[in-house]
Formats: sequence, C-alpha cells, structure tokens
Amino acid sequence: MSFSELLEPRMTGPFRTVAVLGEGGMGRVLLGVSPDGRLVAVKQVHADLADDDGFRARFRREVAASRRVSGAYTAPVLDADADAPVPWLASAFVPGPSLSQALESVRALPVPSVRQLAAGLAQALADIHRAGLIHRDLKPSNVLLAEDGVRVIDFGIARATEGQTALTHAGAVLGSPPFMSPEQVHGRAPTPASDVFSLGATLFTACTGLPPFHADSVPGILYKVAHSAPDLSALPPELHEIIAPCLSKDEENRPTPGELLALIGAVAPTTRPWPAEVHRITAAQRTEIGRLVSLPDHATATAPAPRTPPPPPGFAPPAVVGPAVEPGSPRRGRALRLVAGGVLVVAAVTAAVLLSPLGGEEPKGSPTASVSAPERKPEPVPSRSVPTPGTTPLSKVPDKHATALPNCSKGNSSIQVPSLFDAPTGPPESQTHHDPDARELMSWCTWNSRSGDEIMVAWRRFGSDPKEGTGAEQAKKTYENFYYPGHNRREDIGVGEEAHWGTDSGSNCALYVRDVNLVVIIDVKGSAYPSGRCEELTTDLAGDAMKAMPS
Repeated sequence: MSFSELLEPRMTGPFRTVAVLGEGGMGRVLLGVSPDGRLVAVKQVHADLADDDGFRARFRREVAASRRVSGAYTAPVLDADADAPVPWLASAFVPGPSLSQALESVRALPVPSVRQLAAGLAQALADIHRAGLIHRDLKPSNVLLAEDGVRVIDFGIARATEGQTALTHAGAVLGSPPFMSPEQVHGRAPTPASDVFSLGATLFTACTGLPPFHADSVPGILYKVAHSAPDLSALPPELHEIIAPCLSKDEENRPTPGELLALIGAVAPTTRPWPAEVHRITAAQRTEIGRLVSLPDHATATAPAPRTPPPPPGFAPPAVVGPAVEPGSPRRGRALRLVAGGVLVVAAVTAAVLLSPLGGEEPKGSPTASVSAPERKPEPVPSRSVPTPGTTPLSKVPDKHATALPNCSKGNSSIQVPSLFDAPTGPPESQTHHDPDARELMSWCTWNSRSGDEIMVAWRRFGSDPKEGTGAEQAKKTYENFYYPGHNRREDIGVGEEAHWGTDSGSNCALYVRDVNLVVIIDVKGSAYPSGRCEELTTDLAGDAMKAMPS
C-alpha cells in the first residue's frame, strides 16, 4: 500500500491527518494521529452526500450501530461527527495490506492461511450480526491482513447512502458484482446470509486468486451469481466443505457464521499467519507510516482538503478471464483490481446494490476524455439532482414495458452494427433471466470485431413491487447511479425519457437511457471508434435497442 502524503497536515475533529489512504465514491480515507498518539483511519464523506439531511441522519444511525461492534477481527469505530461540514468517521488504523492487495503479490494464499482467514471472517461476521448490522459489502478490499490476523472494515456504514435519489453519487456501489449474493443481484434487501455468500466468494478468491463468478461482461457476472453453480474444482479439497455451502443460491442453505466456525474447527496458533511477502508489505508500510507521522505539524485546525473526484464506476465489461498467469503479471493484476475493487457497475444492478463506496477500495485511475461529440453541445448535469421528465411522480407512473427483453437473435436483426462486427454473444437464449417473482429482467448482447473493437447493449426492465416501489422508481435509481458529477452530460437524444453520457474507464462512448421502467445502456470501445467519433453510432444503437423491445 502506498500513501499519498498531504502537502501539510490537517485537522479532522481531534485527529491530525497526514496522508490519503484511498478514495472512492462515498469519500476518502485519511491516515490520522489522535492526541494520544494512536493511528486512526479517518473516512471523510464527500460534500455532495453531506448536503443531504437524510444522509446525515442515516450516517448518524449507522455510526451508532457500528460502535456496538466489538471483537478481535474488526477495526473498532473510535469517533465520528455526522454534523461536521464534512461528516467523518474514525476507526482504529490496522497496518497491513488488504486481501486484494496481497493477492496481487502472492497470487493465492496457502491452505493454513485460508483457514486462518475463514475463521477470522466468520467470527467478524458473528460480531457484526450480533450488533444488529449487516456488512453488505464484504470483499477482498474490505479485508485487512494484519500481522496477528484478519480485520474486517467498513461494516454497516455503506447503508447510510441508501435512499439517495439525486444524481450526485454514482461513484458509489453497494456491493461488487463478483462478491454480491444472488438476492442482492435480484434487488432484494441483503440479510446476514448475504454476508455469508460474500464470505464464501472472498475465500474462493483467496484460494485461487480469482472470484468464483467471472464472465466477459458484468451482466454475465451478475447472471452467473444469480443462476449458475460455481466451478469449485480449483479449490483445495480440504477447504471444499467450508466454502461450498457458503455459495448456495438458497439463503436457507448457507451456514450461519457460528455454524461456519464449527465447520472450520480449531485453527493452529501462529505468530505469522500469512505468507512472507504479506509480512514484508506490512513492514514496508510501517516504515512509511513512521516517516509520515514524524513530519512537523504545520496545521492546527484547517478545513478538510477539497475533494479530488475519483473516476466514475465503469460500465466497461472486464476482460475475459483466461487461465491463471504467473504472479505479478500485469494482466492478472488488472483483472484482480477490476473484480475486487468493485469498479464494475452496469444497469443490471438495481439501486439496492448500486452504491458502496468507499468500501475500502483502492484508488482508481483518472477518467477518460469526455465522450460527448463536439457538435452536440450536451447540457451539463448540475451538481445537485436532475429533474425527472414530466410532472407525474414516479410513484404514480404505471409500468410501460411488461414484455420479455430482446435476446441476441432479436438484437442482431434489429440493431444495426457496422459490418466488420461478428454475430453477437449474450446470455443463453434458452434461459429466462429474471428473478423468482419475475419482478425484473435483464439481457445483453456483445458484438466484437477482429480488430478488437466492441459494442455492448444491455437492457434492464423493472416491474412494480409493493416493497421496492414502482418500476419507474427502480429504473430511475439505477439510471441515476451511473452519474458522476462533473463528468456526465445529459442530452435529449430523441430516445426514451432521459439520457446521459458517461465517462467509463476503457470505453470511448457510454450512453445511459431510461424509458419509464426500462434502462438501456450502450457501450462502445476500440481504436476504430474514439471519443468524438463514436457518439453518432452510439445514439443510433440506442434507438435500435429501443426498437428491439417486443411490442
């Protein structure tokens, strides 16, 4: 872990902050020093969230609940201020890399280390659930490998961002697709059993270096999470009975954390639970921390540092995951960062899972250039909410789209892609992609050219539900969660009720369209379609995608 040194120390509450540990959609995490010399991790919430009184109330409740969590395998909350100009929360700082960072160096953990990890995570979840919380976003980047064992971070706090409906926080995602539970993919509220599923996916990743569900697109990942059995053949046999039941599609069939501890059994004590490389990373981190905290204190009480916007979550599908490659390979490292960092978000994720945020993610790269064509002059999205078209409240709007979604056969005949592209690929046409109560449907098609260009079209239809709201409300929340202040632009493209252009890492053009209870996403990438030249094609594809909807 490398830290970004602050130009001069600043005060957040009683803490002197000296470095940036990471940044995500909900805020940024700073390394701080308490008046008594303890090291703390200070999470500052972004100003656009702080402007929402509802967020502050939820943040206050979640902080209070998080204070009740105690145990050897969590980083305790030490202090917080939900009423500060920039709300913040401080927890104990734990030296050591995250599991996702460690796997970039060691590829996979040995069996004894995974058993240590499993026992620690199960006990941490038991402590979190005992306090009445659900983690909601357990994944390798939220798991720290401390010198004396594992620590779980960011429990409960992500829930504070629920209920946001302004187009102000699309950098945040509750849940990372490869580590979501099936019920989260379907848009249902997470339960303690959802955390156990995420624990199983995290352990699988620790064993193999890759998550149990991967595909050539994020909708593909989500479909596999919801419908496909994972291939457990790569797991060490002695860990199969621990991990397999955690990955059951049926919540009732997953073990509780207590039952999981019984399955794991007694773990041999050790003073060095992780591979030598992990301990080397921790030692280097301690050296860097020592340097930072010994710098002269030039500040007393100054305003928090201005926000540096992280890139928005990308709609860009991950690269196809191929055979494992050698440790340290850039190709494998990038794949791990994509799936473990939670940066892959698409319309196939409902509002209940489109939000995390900071969630312990590592800092991401800078955004790509604007995808708006110069001649279009799109209207900038304000820093606050963007009004919903029309005057009827979404809670009163009936569903418009109630039929099945296009499959790739239908898409290929209705969507006009350039002739150099091959036939599309997508979900198996013999399978229906919907949740058990048929409340929502999703489908997608991907076209590839031999020169490496790619077009992707995804449809997500929402049906009204007494608990989740109208289909229009659900679609609006999903549509909004692709917005990132200062980077997205909305435009009336003559298709659907509203549309905006995104700036997704790896994509040249990304267009998001909502039509009542339907969300359509168009993604174009490749050297033949650079930003500034792909907008016309993308807009035409959006029109074709709407025409492909069965009447």
